Amino acid sequence: MLLGTALTLVPAGWALAQHAAITAEDLTEHVKVLSADAFEGRKPGTAGEQKTLDYITAQFRALGLEPAVGDSYLQRVPMVEFAGVSRSPLTVKGPDGAKSYDFVTRMVTVSRRPEPEQALTDSEVVFVGYGIVAPEYGWNDYAGLDVRGKTVVVLVNDPGFATQDPALFNGNAMTWYGRWPYKYEEAERQGAAGVLIVHETKAAGYPWTVVVNSWSVPKLDLVPPDGGKSRPVIQGWVQQDVAREMFSLAGQDFDALAKSAAQRGFKPVPLKLTASAAVTNKVRTFDSYNVVAKLTGSKRPDEVVLVGGHWDHLGRGPAMDGDDIYNGAMDNASGIAGLIEMAEAYVKGKRPERTIAFIAYTAEEQGLLGSEYYAMNPVFPPSRTVAGFNLDGLNPFGPMRDVVVTGAGKSELEDLLARWAADNGKVVKPEPFPERGGYYRSDHFPLAKIGIPTLSAGAGMDSVAHGEAWGRAQAEEFTRLRYHTPKDEWSPDMDLTGAVDDVRMVYDMSRSLTDGTGWPAWYKGAEFRAIRETSLKEGR
Repeated sequence: MLLGTALTLVPAGWALAQHAAITAEDLTEHVKVLSADAFEGRKPGTAGEQKTLDYITAQFRALGLEPAVGDSYLQRVPMVEFAGVSRSPLTVKGPDGAKSYDFVTRMVTVSRRPEPEQALTDSEVVFVGYGIVAPEYGWNDYAGLDVRGKTVVVLVNDPGFATQDPALFNGNAMTWYGRWPYKYEEAERQGAAGVLIVHETKAAGYPWTVVVNSWSVPKLDLVPPDGGKSRPVIQGWVQQDVAREMFSLAGQDFDALAKSAAQRGFKPVPLKLTASAAVTNKVRTFDSYNVVAKLTGSKRPDEVVLVGGHWDHLGRGPAMDGDDIYNGAMDNASGIAGLIEMAEAYVKGKRPERTIAFIAYTAEEQGLLGSEYYAMNPVFPPSRTVAGFNLDGLNPFGPMRDVVVTGAGKSELEDLLARWAADNGKVVKPEPFPERGGYYRSDHFPLAKIGIPTLSAGAGMDSVAHGEAWGRAQAEEFTRLRYHTPKDEWSPDMDLTGAVDDVRMVYDMSRSLTDGTGWPAWYKGAEFRAIRETSLKEGR
């Protein structure tokens, strides 16, 4: 098995016939259908899911792709839904009084335990800084602390972002330890009864409205092996000014403690406060589905290249200007449109030598649940999976001069991208917002965790027609005004000619792997390299 050294790129212009199958008109049609109000925001477990599954499977079937899950295109993903029927205020008591904070305006709370009634009552509150246990960085915010039965308050992101010290964690670029799912998982491992993340827009990478829109609606989860009984009773978010008030009630200066939490040697601080909150849930279990199709390779059918993207969005939620459907046109009807168009390009070309698989994941918006389930129950063995590519949020602003890798510095797939960019008149640029932790926020991450080199890359911001300042303004406006809101909907103003470049780029790179013999390797020092090497050794 050759690692890394045998990677070659298809020559520029080689796939012109297949490129012709990928058009802005077809991408637009798929986006319009998938983000239509009739699909109700494509939330798993709703009528919108069934319409979405029917559409994607019909497209794959019409193209002649083979079902990959036995004789079916559908991989069952067992899920549980927690719908908050009622939520009490968050009440914090200290020696000098008490404060109560209302749901949505000041905080959000949820419970992901299976029983309908969940209450946190007079739970001791401890500030644990960033809530990180990272031996490789010599960092443990829980050192010497027993938080069983207690409520922990944690900061979003990680110390590297707070200090901008490139030698601390990953500097400005968020690590996995900075992401909210990690905070909740670590609090659970520590036995905390409650966990509250302090929201700050710059550190989180999105405004408070995104937190509200994502967490005030019914939440989904994979069915947990222990029924969820090990989870915190209450988990949630508080606005930064709420944290300041809470700390002041305890006689503490929030800003000073937050600053100290980013320094080595930080010790957790008991706040001499208690927290109480209650959630009433309506709990149901149901099956959602990943859609998996393949085109079997002509020479090495047991070696597989994956291309994926998530089909889901948020469904219905809090209304904005009278609209409560979160259509998810860019996020991620565009990626599924690209997946279908790329599949068409493969079908119209010569059969690949390795198998190419196309996966539309469920429940990415709920915490990468569909791809996490796939990683735990892979249709194709990881040791026989050559590499993967992720399509999430294609470019709706027209052609760009640059290409950006989400979470650069990981694997030799980036070398392949650099060669593609050079051949196609593009420039590879650094990720513009590494502090947002994009690498850990989409479906390539669960595959990486089981060792599969997976690339998420797409158009940058340097608009061919309007320049870089204009492109940056469009991206920032989308995040501020449309991301995870009902305003992420199809519009005639969307220019998917740039998205065509994105899809053709991934087609060319994946085709280089399906028709080649090389196995891209993780770079030395990448956190997933050892997992991959073990997987490949066991696979032999």
